[in-house]
Amino acid sequence: MNCSQVKIYLLITFVVLIHINCNTSKSYNATTVGEIEDLIKKGNMAEHIALKELQDKPNVYALGSVTNLKGFIVIENSRPFTSYITNNQVNIDSSWNTTATLLVYAQVQNWNEIEIPAAVKTYTQLEKFINDASVKSGLNTEVAFPFLLKGTVSSLNWRVSDWSPGDKEITNKKVKNSGLKGRSENVTTTVVGFYCTKQYRVLAEHDTKMHLHFISDDRKVSGHIDEITIDGRLRLYLPMESFKPS
Repeated sequence: MNCSQVKIYLLITFVVLIHINCNTSKSYNATTVGEIEDLIKKGNMAEHIALKELQDKPNVYALGSVTNLKGFIVIENSRPFTSYITNNQVNIDSSWNTTATLLVYAQVQNWNEIEIPAAVKTYTQLEKFINDASVKSGLNTEVAFPFLLKGTVSSLNWRVSDWSPGDKEITNKKVKNSGLKGRSENVTTTVVGFYCTKQYRVLAEHDTKMHLHFISDDRKVSGHIDEITIDGRLRLYLPMESFKPS
């Protein structure tokens, strides 16, 4: 084999290894249940999964919408929190007795902690930082994966859905405006997020590739995050390959 043939062989081997690495299933890869298109175009709010199906799995992280859009779900390290509206107030159910029409979940045992620079302040800047940090860490951003944000958030705009069962005309705008909205400042929290360049894999809006739900440390408020402002008091956690999920 001459020098040119060796170079071609090495190049082919390198390309094959990259292809294998990018397409190898990881323990933290996310599973998506339900589709936003079915929800909006077909009005499909039916149950697609019961949280009890995940109850015996370790290290589960998830977010989703309750069946019939009657609240939001966040699961943080196999601890479920379902936010719902009663008498125009947010209530939180910590049991597994919830079903979901939309859910994205994954199992992560180990996390890589990353400092978020103080210059990162807005939702858009945070999204870009998460993308760049994920690529730098070797994550495949074309495959949905979870991440965490922990610390104190300067402010966040949140909402909890509460769809009227008699309303059969479903639009994205009406879904976003149903229920209760609020703004909280200086919230110490854990945010469970999912990221993917193919946003339908993480049930995200068309103008973003990440989806964020949160639970405050005092367990007083939880829901979907529409806007977030940070000021250096938050840290990012990216998943690490560790074990084969059960």
